[in-house]
Amino acid sequence: MNNTFNFNRFGKLLAFDGKKYLRNFGLTLAILCGLNIVLWLLTLIFGFTMPTLPRFIVIYIAFFLGTILVPAKAFGDINLPREGVGYAILPVSTLEKYLSYVCFCLMTPISIILGSWAIDSLLTLLPFGGFSHYIKHFGFMQIMQDFLMEIGELSGADFSGESIEQYQSIYSLFGPAYNYSIIIGMIFNVGLFMLGNLFFKTHKTGKTLAVMIGVSYVTSMIMQVVLIANGSSLFVHAENIDFNSIAEFTNSRFLFSSIFNTILTIGLYIGLYFKLKTQKY
Repeated sequence: MNNTFNFNRFGKLLAFDGKKYLRNFGLTLAILCGLNIVLWLLTLIFGFTMPTLPRFIVIYIAFFLGTILVPAKAFGDINLPREGVGYAILPVSTLEKYLSYVCFCLMTPISIILGSWAIDSLLTLLPFGGFSHYIKHFGFMQIMQDFLMEIGELSGADFSGESIEQYQSIYSLFGPAYNYSIIIGMIFNVGLFMLGNLFFKTHKTGKTLAVMIGVSYVTSMIMQVVLIANGSSLFVHAENIDFNSIAEFTNSRFLFSSIFNTILTIGLYIGLYFKLKTQKY
């Protein structure tokens, strides 16, 4: 099959892969989206109010679990000697297989965020239970600001005014770059586990997780060496350190990290395509 793209053929492949996805991963997806129900039940049983931060953390855990589990659970048979042959002989191009594979795996963490948020919001609407505030943001810095305000309401302390303004000024400097790094990190992690699903025959998630830890260690060491070399002059004379210098250094760090991770992610997805194209059974 040539590496061409046909909308009709691709639509049929999406329907075929969608049925397999729901059959193999649908229940897991539903459980991950509903994890905050457990927290809500605890507030109902013990009669306390649950701030948004713990609920956000549970959604993030579900998000991470969905990211690492979906390739092996939904498409774990595509490289196996017996089961993978049926996938190999599908009358579609490699490009179409690749796009469908990427689509379902990238869709999963997004679906978990949206599904978890929708369920959490419905639980907050209920007149009983301990969810009194909606989760309004998914950026860590923004959720921390919301958390401070909620704790202030619950404890009677005043976290408004100057402290919130300081937090907002910090977010305006680093928030967008930090949020971008989280997004590109998610896309990279999805691609890494998709690639691991094609390389490993058994224990796909565990082996890929070990590779992920190794890759993270190596890349973090490289970035630290470069950033320390670039930023060492900032800390040579302690009396010259000011907020603007630190902000400039931190922004340059985020910029370098974002460029490096973007290039790494593009290379990963190119490698994923060629691995799928040359897959042997």
